[in-house]
Parts: sequence; C-alpha cells; structure tokens
Amino acid sequence: MANFFAFSLFCLIAGAYMIPEYLTMEIVGGKEVPPHSRPFMASIQSEGNHVCGGVLIHPEWVLTAAHCSFLLGQSPTVVLGAHSLSKNEPSKQRLAIKKLVPFSRPRSNDIMLIKLHTAAKLNKYVQLLHPRSKNYIRDGTKCQVTGWGATNADVLNNSDTLQEVTVTVISRKHCNSQSYYNHRPTITKDMICAGDAKGQKDSCQGDSGGPLVCKGVFHAIVSRGDKCGIAKKPGIYTLLTKKYQDWIKSNVASPPA
Repeated sequence: MANFFAFSLFCLIAGAYMIPEYLTMEIVGGKEVPPHSRPFMASIQSEGNHVCGGVLIHPEWVLTAAHCSFLLGQSPTVVLGAHSLSKNEPSKQRLAIKKLVPFSRPRSNDIMLIKLHTAAKLNKYVQLLHPRSKNYIRDGTKCQVTGWGATNADVLNNSDTLQEVTVTVISRKHCNSQSYYNHRPTITKDMICAGDAKGQKDSCQGDSGGPLVCKGVFHAIVSRGDKCGIAKKPGIYTLLTKKYQDWIKSNVASPPA
C-alpha cells in the first residue's frame, strides 16, 4: 500500500493542472438504466463518495481513466453490483484497492488498471466486460456511455442511480478542426470524440473511466471534455486500441504481486 499512496501523492502534485478540465465529466441528456442491467459497472469511491466510473474486466481488475487517481484519498474502494449509490443494496460488493497501474506517460494515455485486494464474486449482478475494440470506429456510429455522473451541467452533483446516454462518434479530423478543439488537446489515434450535434447529450464529473459501448462492443473509456453538453466540445474518450489491449492482457496475465 505504501507504493499506492506514494503514486497518489505524485499524481496530486504532477497532475494538479489537469483537474479543472476533468472535473467537468458528467452524463447529460440520458436516462436511468434498468437496475443491474449493466453488471460490469464499477463505482470508484474515496471516503465513501463516488469519484469515477470503471469497468470490471477480470475478477481482480477494473479498467478506468488514469486521471481518477488524482481524486482518490486514503482507503479508496471499488463498489460493484450497484444501481443506487445511496441504498443498501444486497447485491453490492465493496472491495479494497491493492494497487493502481497507470499506462506509461499517463498525461497522454488516460487509462489505468486497478488491482483489487480480493477477487469479485461473479453473479447476475456482477459480471465482466472485455475490451474488444478495433482502432477504427465509423463516424456517425451511435454508442452508449454509462455512469453515475451529474445529470445537469449547471448542478454538478452525481446521480444516485446509474444513467446512460446515446452519443454519436465524430471524426478526428472534425474534432481537431478550428471550430471544435483546434488541437487543444489534439485528438490522437488513441482517442475518439463522441457527442451530440445540439450539445444536449454528453458524457461529461463522475463519469470518467466509464465505458463507451458501440453495437455491443466495449470500445473506449470516458476521458475528458470542455465543460459539458456543448455541441462543438464533445466528450473525449480513450480508444481501446491494440496497444492498450496488449498492455491490459500483459498486466492481467502476470503473476500475483
């Protein structure tokens, strides 16, 4: 655990400049999903409060965004099998975090694995979702993003219940254009943009690290955005390219530390 807290402290210092942008991640324009219909969803919590989403990809591993480490205090936990964050649901499993494993150069690779202290018990409320993305997703593809983030861009409070919204993939060329992000930041081949032409649907506080699923395939995780629900500032996602999938496999398959 000493290494875990040392890494967290480093991230707080080295990455502090990144926090204002990332703290705007929330779901807007979506709706509540049927309870326990997304059993792969994880709530990453600090001192009992939800700070980020995540995806259970192995009984002992959760995939999330690297910047979420900036938001974790002491004794962070992962909650699985939840629909309501506040209710005492018997389906919930609260598991301690053993270690954080960010991808190298986390500033440009917003992806991280969380190793759990004990393996999750898989059942109808807690299940795995495996990354199966390819490097390319066709522009205009409709995808779903899921999380407990805020539902109102003006009131940044987490949703108590799990929400989901449908967003549309936008080309990198379009997203990097002057009228969109204008290369601030540059949308690289390891990222994709997805949003809504009217700015009414967006992933955007609390949704970071959650999944973007397109036609049943887990393609990306919520990374960042500029405020929330702005038509020409869509959500930015870390695309689960072969590079990341190979990294995930090498860590998950390694002997216990």
